[in-house]
Amino acid sequence: MFATNSVENTYKEPLPGEEIVISGIAGKFPNSDNVEELKNNLMNKVDVISDDDRRWKLDHPDIPQRTGKIYGVRKFDAQFFHIPCYEAHMMDPMSRLLLERAYEAVIDAGINPKQLRGSRTGVFVGTCCSESEVNWFFDKPKVRY
Repeated sequence: MFATNSVENTYKEPLPGEEIVISGIAGKFPNSDNVEELKNNLMNKVDVISDDDRRWKLDHPDIPQRTGKIYGVRKFDAQFFHIPCYEAHMMDPMSRLLLERAYEAVIDAGINPKQLRGSRTGVFVGTCCSESEVNWFFDKPKVRY
């Protein structure tokens, strides 16, 4: 593999009809329910990482003593997303959060989500390993949502 620092070699104009637009953003972060709260917390140098046990006991050797926690992960309007309650209850919390944030990003873009049906629209997501996914494979303390 060959790498270069030259911008000219890494950026190419898209072909006509292949242009993309990044027009909306949404997120939920430690002690920040949305992008604006995160921005305010960062600008005000708020420490969003805590050493409390609101989500799990910290005496387990495999759990970091200071963690960032997202709250309200149990709150989910399954009916709004046309998901049966029994199914929503079994979903990984990250999947529920993903649905909510994707919808918020579309709203943030100034678009009525109903107008997207049948359009060539993509939603691209950045994520990491879910604590729930890890708990399926390893014996960890019970997580409180």
